Amino acid sequence: MQKVRLWEITPNRKLVEIAAGKIGLEEWIEDWLESDISVLDPDLLVIGRQVYTSFGGAIDLLCLDGDGNLVVIELKKGRTPRDVAAQTLEYASWVKGLVFDDVLKLANDYLKRKDPEVSLDLAFAERFEAELPDDLNLGHRSLIVAESIDGGTERIVRYLAALGVPINVATVQHFQDTNGRMFLAQVHLIEPETVQAKARSKSSRPAYLGVNALQELADEQGIGELYGRLRKGVRGIFFARGYRDTVAYVRRLGGGRERTLILVKAIADDASDGVEFTVHATRFQKHMGVEIDELRGWLPENTEEHQDVRTWAGSSAEERKSATGFQGYFRSEDGVEKFLAGLKSHAN
Repeated sequence: MQKVRLWEITPNRKLVEIAAGKIGLEEWIEDWLESDISVLDPDLLVIGRQVYTSFGGAIDLLCLDGDGNLVVIELKKGRTPRDVAAQTLEYASWVKGLVFDDVLKLANDYLKRKDPEVSLDLAFAERFEAELPDDLNLGHRSLIVAESIDGGTERIVRYLAALGVPINVATVQHFQDTNGRMFLAQVHLIEPETVQAKARSKSSRPAYLGVNALQELADEQGIGELYGRLRKGVRGIFFARGYRDTVAYVRRLGGGRERTLILVKAIADDASDGVEFTVHATRFQKHMGVEIDELRGWLPENTEEHQDVRTWAGSSAEERKSATGFQGYFRSEDGVEKFLAGLKSHAN
């Protein structure tokens, strides 16, 4: 990796080289990056430090980018090329499995320790001047950071990147002039835009739309306000998957299992129809403890029984035989709020 040299231009237009130095404590780098991650990339928000994984070990810094994708930042800390690359990839494999609720909890726990008034929604909006996406971590990338990188680490990272793995290396180098002023210089091994594009390509889902894109579709259909109230209200209770014109709200059950409990359409034949929904009443009963009659009471009067839920993906033999569902339309804010109130009473 290229060596960085730094010169000061004096008042008499002479060049005086500023000596490179050792930062001394590598924790300084972690502190500096946590306080101002833009040193590495202005499109990052720190959402965790020393984040413990289920594999053991802790990610030095965990970040979100403006697309809502996770970024693992790992300091080399004197490890061998094989160790640092393997550890970073292991962390990335753990990060890949995090869903919206996981990211939200990690981020809020971290942010509220620093300031109880700050949530992820607020921090994201302040950092990126945008609303927090409903689809988080559709892609991820990794960044190894050190004062200098040896040839072995560089070769490993270049090899992985050539295979399409979204990984990069950045050096953060320290300089001090004769007056005691200190400077930092930062260089990436691979252009950051290239690695970010790889992370995005890994998250692409042809013929699928993100929930925010479906919000735009709902806006065009004249049902955007009701659609938006509903999607914001269920955030943290379900995580969302966007399809061509529908959002599936999914309940995570543990052990890698998940089940869709609600389908919401972002299109309408007529705006006066409102937002069409289908709920799987049997799964509400089984996975959230909501009795079928109680669930029916949360829903609008136009709601009718709907047996097509028996054909939903992942249905058990019992569900295929006798599952109960409801289908109807939210046509007013009061109707949406009534449903959300009932839902939140059983969210835990």
